[in-house]
Amino acid sequence: MTDGPLSLTKVTASIGGALLAASFFLPLVDLRAGGPAAADVFGVASMRRQIEGSRELDSVKPLIAPALQQLDTFAAGPSLRNLSRLVGATKEIVDTVVATGVAPAEAKMASSALGTTRLALWLVPLVGAFQAVFPLLTRFRGYAGFFGLLARFGFGLVFVTLALIPLLGAPGARPFLGLAVYAALIGGGLMMASGMCGVTRGNFLLVYAAQGGVLAAVVFGLRALVEAGQRAL
Repeated sequence: MTDGPLSLTKVTASIGGALLAASFFLPLVDLRAGGPAAADVFGVASMRRQIEGSRELDSVKPLIAPALQQLDTFAAGPSLRNLSRLVGATKEIVDTVVATGVAPAEAKMASSALGTTRLALWLVPLVGAFQAVFPLLTRFRGYAGFFGLLARFGFGLVFVTLALIPLLGAPGARPFLGLAVYAALIGGGLMMASGMCGVTRGNFLLVYAAQGGVLAAVVFGLRALVEAGQRAL
């Protein structure tokens, strides 16, 4: 698997993976350009009120200070890494409240949502690091298999979509967007390109058909989410 000419698609995928991993640590918004409005774009003030509102329970009080510290860290440097830490601290408070038996049913749902969110956030650097390192093991030689090409395209499409949401959905906030958004956009785009260009004569039909199915699933999924949101409003 390490024989053969240098694979430019593997080099491209590795660079894309490195950018995705970097997007986890880079700022999501540019605080210098956006000022206080950008600092509170994620509802930091509202989260602070919710955390401080849990002081009534004695079992939660020891967790308040660490959670507020994570909140301040995120407000000063809004990145996916700091957001994952804030989510973890908030989940710990919610789980403690649930353990008392006096929490409403919605608290258990909130705990599950926070756990899923934290897992999803950590998938960003894990996927990026794997894609950046794995081609090195083959010295950027050889061809990726069907599932490798499909994974590159699929994960790349997801990250490109997530990066395009703030870029296209909120044009007014575009000047305040940080490097993380653009790193995810470029990294995801490189992964998609490597997944599409890494095909061979023997598998290109099957790979392109599967990638078309993934693209259709994402498009229809987003359309269903938008329609559900419109009905909720």
